[in-house]
Order: sequence, then structure tokens, then C-alpha cells
Amino acid sequence: MRLAYGSSKKGDVSEALKNITEPAALFFSVANENMLEHTAHEIERIFPGVPSIGGVGQAYCGNQFFDAGITVIAMKENIKVAADVLEQASVMPMKYIRRLENAVKAVGGEREKTACFDICSAGVDVRAVTTLSNYLCPLGYDLAGGTSNSAAVACNGKIYKDACAFFIFKNLKGKIKSYKENIYIHPQENEKQFMVTEADPRNYKIRTLENTSAEKVYTSELGISRDKITTQTFKNPFGHVCGGDTYIISIKGVESDGSITTFRPANKMDFLTILSMSDYREVVQDTIAKIKNDLGGASAVLSVNCLFRYIMFNDDHYWDNYLLEMCRSFSHAGMVGVGEHYNTQFVNQTMCCLAFE
Repeated sequence: MRLAYGSSKKGDVSEALKNITEPAALFFSVANENMLEHTAHEIERIFPGVPSIGGVGQAYCGNQFFDAGITVIAMKENIKVAADVLEQASVMPMKYIRRLENAVKAVGGEREKTACFDICSAGVDVRAVTTLSNYLCPLGYDLAGGTSNSAAVACNGKIYKDACAFFIFKNLKGKIKSYKENIYIHPQENEKQFMVTEADPRNYKIRTLENTSAEKVYTSELGISRDKITTQTFKNPFGHVCGGDTYIISIKGVESDGSITTFRPANKMDFLTILSMSDYREVVQDTIAKIKNDLGGASAVLSVNCLFRYIMFNDDHYWDNYLLEMCRSFSHAGMVGVGEHYNTQFVNQTMCCLAFE
């Protein structure tokens, strides 16, 4: 697969598309939700019938970063693509599962050569990811994607609220594989795991850990004051221990009763740990090396980076170098999301991607 891109700071769709030719699919991002409908309609008008999905967030292509107007990423060559949408994603996305099945049939789904990339409305991740992965993963089709910073997403020229838009890709020249990059580690000494003893997952609240307020556990373990909690998550997010892996949960805020609100729900009897920052420059190099080792090189990587990762990397003057490191190794593009999807899991503070052989 080959990636191309165009952008317009003033939101001119024709300007963004002027150097894009013969796309197999188009993934776009806009700076705010008010631009979503017009952009989707114009893309469909200029490239009728070309599969397209889009949402709200910053974008990157190669070593370029775009945080204004619109950005369009074109995918072309040696791929077959279908796009569709699961509606009522917060309530009953399974109602629309036939659309996913038909998309897979349309590309001629084949194990290890077929994968899904999705973008969903904010707040609908759990059911969307569960619905997609329950169908895709048993067939050997990977999933990666993320969350738009909006209530609506676009698919094939139309706008859908409370929805999950998706591409189904088939690589005609090799494999497609998903990756998750975690820049946090478990503490090496005296690692503790805390059982969630009271939670409100519908409202993304952790009330108690080991029958003690979540606020007290978190502040006591790290030796910080209550007012530091929302910034400390950049260095010490929660980790949900699940089997042999750990999935990151970002902290959003703290309530008057000592509950901690998060960007990903936790359930009663989940085991959480408090993660520590690793050497993220080394982790990025390890991810690049793994992709190269697994695929013998990659023609392209389509990714979603968490907003918190972007903020932290940017504050540490690393974001530009991160983009350079990625595009030195393969054609790389994607968007900054407010949540990330990796196979069966909805995660935070992570980079998730599809790599094409």
C-alpha cells in the first residue's frame, strides 16, 4: 500500500484533494465537528464511490503535523477496501453486524491479509470494539483504530451520530498486522495490584480500590496531593491487568467522594496497577524493529496516537522526532484520537496501528 495526503488550513476540500489521484480509500480528519458534514459531502462529490471515513482530531502524514482545517490521507495501490458504519454504537451496534459481514465479503476476506481500521463517536468505544472484534478476531482479522473528538463520524459522504465508521482492508501483496505501543511499565519492585471493589463503569468511575477510595490509594502510592492527580496520569496511569497484557486507563478527574473518573471504564473485580513511565524513545525503536521483523519491512503504517501521548511528547519536545523516526522506516500517517482500539480492547495513552506488508 502507498499513502498520499493533502491538507487545507482554511478548510478548502478541493485544495486538500488537488494532488490526490486514483485513491482506493480516503481517511480524513477535521479540526472541529462543524466542518465534518461539508467535508464528507465534498469528498464524496469529488471522488464518488471511493470508500471514505472521517472524524475530528489532529492528523499527521510523514513528518508533517496538522492541527487546523482539514487533512485527507489517501490509501492506494495493492489494496481492496470497503467502508461502512455501525449505528447505535452506544446501545446496539450488533444490530448492524451484517454491514461488517458484507464489507468483509466485498474485499474477499482472507486470514492475515485482511484487517479493520475504525473511528467511532466519543463515548461509544466499549460496545463498538466488542462488536467488531467478536466478529473479526476469530476469523484472523486484526483491528486497530480510535475515537473521534466528536459526537459524530463520517462514512461514504454521510454523517452519523453515535456510530462507528470502519474500513475493511485486504492487502493484495502480503499481510496486515495490528500493533499496540505501550510506553508504560509495571514497577519493578514491590508491584501492587489493586482490585476494583466498587465502580460505576457506565459513568467511567472507579469508586474504591481494595475497599479504600480510589483517590486515597492513588495519592498514597505516589506520595502526591489530590490536586496533582489529573496531571500525574501522564507519568502514572492505571493499568488494567488482563491475562498476560496490561491495558492503559487514563485518569480524567477526581470527585468529591474520592472516586476517580477515567477515559476508559473499569469494572468491579478488575485488577489495576499503577504504571510508571519507561524510556519511550527506546519503546518506539522497539516497535519499529518489531514491525520490520514481523513483516520484513512494511509498505505503510496507518495509526492512531492518543491525545495524551501527543501532549506529553510535544511538551517534551519529542513529537517532531517521533514522526521523523516513524517515517524514516515506512510510509506513516494517522490521527490523534481521544481513545484507541486494539483487537479486543479499548485503551488509553497508547498508539495503535495497522502495518501493511
